Amino acid sequence: MSEGAEAAHPLLRRQLRRLGLDPQAVPDLPGWKAFVDRVSRAYGEADQDRYLMERSQSLASEEMATLNQALRHERDLLESRIAERTEALRKSEDRLASLVSLSSDWVWEKDERGYLSYLSEGAAITAKKPLGELLGRRVQQIDGFECDERSIQAYVHAWAGRQPFRDLVHALRSGDGSTCYVSLSGEPVFDAKGVFVGYRGVGTDVTAATLASRQLTLMARFDLLTGLPNRAQFIEELDRAVARARRAEGQFGLCFIDLDGFKQVNDLHGHAAGDEVLRATAARLLEELRQSDFVARLGGDEFVVLLPGKVTPAGLARAGEKMLQAIAQPIAYQDRQLTIQGSIGIALYPEDSTEARHLVEQADAAMYLAKQEGKNQVRFYTGTLARNVARQFAMELDLRQSFSVGGLELHFQPRIELATGRMSGVEALVRWEHPQRGPVPPAEFVLLAEERGLIVQLGRWVLDAACRQIRRWRDAGLRPPRCAINLSAHQLVSDALFDDMCHALERHGLEGAAIELELTEAVITAQHGRADALLLRLRALGVHMAIDDFGTGTSSLSMLHRLPAQALKVDRSFVGRLPDDDAMSVTRGAIALAHGLGMRAVAEGVESAAQLQTLKELGCDDAQGFLLGRPLPADAFAAHLRN
Repeated sequence: MSEGAEAAHPLLRRQLRRLGLDPQAVPDLPGWKAFVDRVSRAYGEADQDRYLMERSQSLASEEMATLNQALRHERDLLESRIAERTEALRKSEDRLASLVSLSSDWVWEKDERGYLSYLSEGAAITAKKPLGELLGRRVQQIDGFECDERSIQAYVHAWAGRQPFRDLVHALRSGDGSTCYVSLSGEPVFDAKGVFVGYRGVGTDVTAATLASRQLTLMARFDLLTGLPNRAQFIEELDRAVARARRAEGQFGLCFIDLDGFKQVNDLHGHAAGDEVLRATAARLLEELRQSDFVARLGGDEFVVLLPGKVTPAGLARAGEKMLQAIAQPIAYQDRQLTIQGSIGIALYPEDSTEARHLVEQADAAMYLAKQEGKNQVRFYTGTLARNVARQFAMELDLRQSFSVGGLELHFQPRIELATGRMSGVEALVRWEHPQRGPVPPAEFVLLAEERGLIVQLGRWVLDAACRQIRRWRDAGLRPPRCAINLSAHQLVSDALFDDMCHALERHGLEGAAIELELTEAVITAQHGRADALLLRLRALGVHMAIDDFGTGTSSLSMLHRLPAQALKVDRSFVGRLPDDDAMSVTRGAIALAHGLGMRAVAEGVESAAQLQTLKELGCDDAQGFLLGRPLPADAFAAHLRN
């Protein structure tokens, strides 16, 4: 009993203790009965618990089975609906794909950064580029993209405001080099939370429509044969030119051009030859004129040219002559050369009229006058202007001839060293004796030479003539001082100046130190150092330099210091007012500046003893002027050299 009690289950031992029974002793009858009752109740309670648990499990199993059956039913219904909707979506996508493939439109999508994330196949067909070259890029980054600024700004505005945009047209150079035009429309896309995730839309190939529209514009405003603006656009531009000139009190010239002999070309060689003449004439006019000029074809063989800006009769006539020369060049057509000429009439705003219609009529009338007087020439509507221009052209022709047949000659004026009274230099001055008009003022024909592009040729003649005269004086046993020659801005930028100098010195056997080149302050300022290398090359030959007309320009000290000059000539406008106080201070400063830069100070235009005395007191080195010697022809000047 003892060992069995010790081996009893702990729960059994605990129940015995609760009944006051000793597991080591045999219980009495009441105790044993109580023990048996307790054990019996425990078994009953266990049976009840087991029953309840089994019942609960049975009910749960039944509920789970019912729920599972319901879930299977719902799943079957959901799968059926998914299958139905998947099939509907597939059919819808097939329909969309079919429609897109049959349409010129294509679909695109962009992410939130603006990069293309999807493109349908039509995009590659339109752009003639692989989709790989398009995806992952912004439209603006695609090679060949072109779009006007207004359309780009409209797109940027729509994107920034997350707004739809419609019909944004841009050009795209295709893979084969051609250009297509694409219209894009799109709208923003947001996710379920309302967060912006990009754009989607459609693209349309509008190349045909765009080119057709442009062709209509060309036909309405441009001449299809020559590409020039037509009559309608010319009238608009003429009205604008009149309005601008009225506001700014400006001026402009209107040239009316008619081809001489155009009908004969058509009659002899056919209309195709006439078309080629018109195309060539248009191209040559565009080539000859400035970008600011306006050229149009009125119709037939009539052209008009608007020359805006500050115009002069001489400038207009020169432009007209250039156009005539360009028109008169032979035109290659098939196996022959076509030659044609033109007649030009010119009217000026506002001198001739301030009304657009009247200006056209006047230019047209002047053109007919040119035809009546022999064709292939320029005529002005205004009689006075026409006479002046004719005179200018006649003078130009005479000046050109004077280089070879005579009429030009040099006069020489001495430069005197004030400290000793000896001749320290001589200045060569060109003179022109016109066969009918007599002496022509230098200011007139030198300006004419500059306007007609003859100044370089004139300068070359002066240089050669001066070197030739120096050689003659030396051969006669005289000792002429250094000879100064004036240099123009055109000569300074001419590639020929250095060669002309070398050839003249070599031809007449002179050294470079025999010549001094005078550059005005205005010429120096205008060049801004562009001719520095040329001046240094001339200086290396031994040629001297002088700064002429000092005080009338705006040269800086650094510019003066940079130039390889040996003399500074004080302008006659200051010397002529000596000994006035204001002129005295300017002249004193110029002399001091010359000495500070290591140059000799030379006074121009000395005409009185008071001026000469003042210059001596101010320390001026040299002077020239009527008081000291007037310009003389070479033979008369030889007397000064002998003395």
